[in-house]
Amino acid sequence: MVDFTRHCFSRSCITAIRRIAVSAATFLCLATFVIASRGAEPKPRLIEMTDGESTYVGKVVARNSDQCFLIDRFGAMSHLPLSQVQSFKVVGESFRSSSTGEFRQALLQEFRTGYEIQNSAHYIVVGRKGRAKGYTSLFEEIYRQVESFYSLRGFETTAPDVMLVAIVFGTQEEFKEYCGKDQVLWSDELRGYYSLKTNRVALYEESDAGGSLTAKSLRSRSKEHSAMKSATAASVKKPDSPFSVMLTNVAGATANTIVHEATHQVGYNIGIHSRLGETPLWVIEGLATVLEAPGVRSRGKSSADQKINSERLDWFSDEYQSRRQPGDLAKMIAADDMFRNQALDAYSNAWAFTWFLTESPARARLFVAYLRTLSTRDPLKVYSPEDRLKDFQSVFGDIARMEVEYLRAIDRLDDVSPLGSR
Repeated sequence: MVDFTRHCFSRSCITAIRRIAVSAATFLCLATFVIASRGAEPKPRLIEMTDGESTYVGKVVARNSDQCFLIDRFGAMSHLPLSQVQSFKVVGESFRSSSTGEFRQALLQEFRTGYEIQNSAHYIVVGRKGRAKGYTSLFEEIYRQVESFYSLRGFETTAPDVMLVAIVFGTQEEFKEYCGKDQVLWSDELRGYYSLKTNRVALYEESDAGGSLTAKSLRSRSKEHSAMKSATAASVKKPDSPFSVMLTNVAGATANTIVHEATHQVGYNIGIHSRLGETPLWVIEGLATVLEAPGVRSRGKSSADQKINSERLDWFSDEYQSRRQPGDLAKMIAADDMFRNQALDAYSNAWAFTWFLTESPARARLFVAYLRTLSTRDPLKVYSPEDRLKDFQSVFGDIARMEVEYLRAIDRLDDVSPLGSR
């Protein structure tokens, strides 16, 4: 008589053993792969992994004994627990990102009726017919401005591995549907986002974003702005740049969303931030809000007030200041709780402190060293509050002393900001 209990138990054991064996083999292959790719100029291989349900092809960007992260040729990132991996093999000796043509073809399949695709040196933009080209110029100019901001301050930048994709939906309803497919929590307040997983920016046009974005209309508007200079000395000013004119043709909320989310996207793709790990939110949002001010992004001369994010300073001075407690800076550096519980306070605090760090060349050099410290940590390890504080103080020194200095600097901004005349 066959002992079915023993037989079933044996089969389950065999299955478990096989899984362990596959995981162990996968880990060894990955370890060998990573070691082999180390050197002065590592060249990641193109690998293929399956988990029984899906097949993933790309390069390994991080792994440990339990998990690995893979980025495909279109820049999308996948997280794979090694216990679920059933097969692993090298399918190419070198990883190569998708070409512009391959990007366009894939996006044409994804977005058809009513949309068109335009591309520039770094961007591929999906937008409503007749408007995609104008949006592409906007995103490309933001890329140039953001990259210039970091380079001029000594931040270490690299060229993007892949083309950057931005999707500008024509309606909020289409954006909402896309959020569902992208597994992004949608709300009425959500105007757009940058996805670490897909490496895309997605947003929608506000209802009054109907201005023309054609090259002809932009040249016409630029001439109109130049002709508006008054003969009186009080009103004479530098004509608006073509970039400013382009933003004028986009509804305010849409323009702000483009600047903010594109700043995130560029930062993550030129080596400022890592898509893995736990980069403190104050760093990510602080730099993005600093770059919202047009004078900060400009390569030419800008007045002091043009370099200030007046919206964030307004909130900091009129709202957050009355609630601020000594030690708030250390709390923000140690954890991201403030962004979840006091979002507007957190954004204004992050802007103020990051502005303080970047407006001084000496402090900017320390900021560069701090980002280098963040980039060298193991991205798959939990970043504890204790470690976050330790890393910060290893570069900047005592937090309490720095909090006093930066608050004094923010108090002095009223002398140069239009808000000072409130």
